[in-house]
Amino acid sequence: MTTTPSRTTAGAHRAVEADETERGAPVDVERIKLTIADALRPVVEGTSMEPEQAAATMQLLVGHVQLLLPVAQARYWALRPHGGLWQGMSVVDFDALERRLDYVRPCPRTHPLNTAVWMGDMARACRQLLALATDTEADR
Repeated sequence: MTTTPSRTTAGAHRAVEADETERGAPVDVERIKLTIADALRPVVEGTSMEPEQAAATMQLLVGHVQLLLPVAQARYWALRPHGGLWQGMSVVDFDALERRLDYVRPCPRTHPLNTAVWMGDMARACRQLLALATDTEADR
């Protein structure tokens, strides 16, 4: 894949090209994992969610997905040139995830349950993209 100019996404993430991952692109895997863990942290019934923290986590998740999506898609096509499943993920999942990035996100202040569900769903998608983008076992 040829390198094209990178774009800047939310949260000052730099989108990387698929061939950059093999050269050690600046993807902060630990930060992404921390964001995923934060988003998947259980919400105890009866306790309130901190709206500002939830909004920040949501924004980070969107940035992480925007960063990982093109890399994971390229990697998927390299591993599955004729389509097919990769750990339960198919071509339509990438399209659906890309469309979901444009949807209006729930307001953590007025809809905390919807926010928790949205964060969990996006965190699981982000975790799967991260696994695909960084999986060295799949190359063997």
